[in-house]
Amino acid sequence: MIDNHYACSRARRFSWTQAACTVAAAMLLICTTCMQASADPPELIKHSLEVLKDIGNIPEQEIPAELMGKCMGIAVFPSVYKGGFWVGASYGKGLMVVRDPVTGKWNGPVFLSIGSSSFGLQIGFQKSELILVIMNLRGVRSFFTNNVTLGGDISVAAGPVGRHLSASTDITLNAAVYSYSKTKGLFGGLALKGAFIRHDYAEDELLYGRPLTPHEILSGRTRSVPDIARRLLNFLDRKYPYHP
Repeated sequence: MIDNHYACSRARRFSWTQAACTVAAAMLLICTTCMQASADPPELIKHSLEVLKDIGNIPEQEIPAELMGKCMGIAVFPSVYKGGFWVGASYGKGLMVVRDPVTGKWNGPVFLSIGSSSFGLQIGFQKSELILVIMNLRGVRSFFTNNVTLGGDISVAAGPVGRHLSASTDITLNAAVYSYSKTKGLFGGLALKGAFIRHDYAEDELLYGRPLTPHEILSGRTRSVPDIARRLLNFLDRKYPYHP
């Protein structure tokens, strides 16, 4: 009798877990379908530029100027979709630009995808904008690999918010990456440990017209930069000049 009760209990738990995984998988499928519908390189660049312009509109919700002046790279994901039913999953496409350590000018972009999975009480679906501020060349180089895990391969922390760093902020800025998210109009630092990032070589080739490595693109070795990408780089050069 006890064995039957135990078996039934295990079966119910398995059924719930299976159902949760099925719903989460369905939500993730919706996420990826949404992304694929509007993931061509020019559109990604356009939306990424809009995200970067938007964060400067409200001073108290801005990324501190000291952070942006020192950083060596920025990754922007204009649309990160997250769905969950006990088991959660998220996915988004974006781009990364890198600062030349000698001239201080920005190069790129290269294209990336980001994803994560999680367990626990989470039911629903949401869309967020995500920005990663990469503080040093070591952090930038880690993104050159095809699969990097935030909080594992590279340190990540929720970023400080405000036009300038306050006296209470950790001025040492020890993390390699600071992450920010905007969801439902609210902007702030976000912990992203466990999220993985991969390169999208196919999108790179679509934009530049030939196969290129991330290092070639981000070191400025492309023959030419498309106009839409040039607008992004020019904005960053004006808005965030280099202050090492």
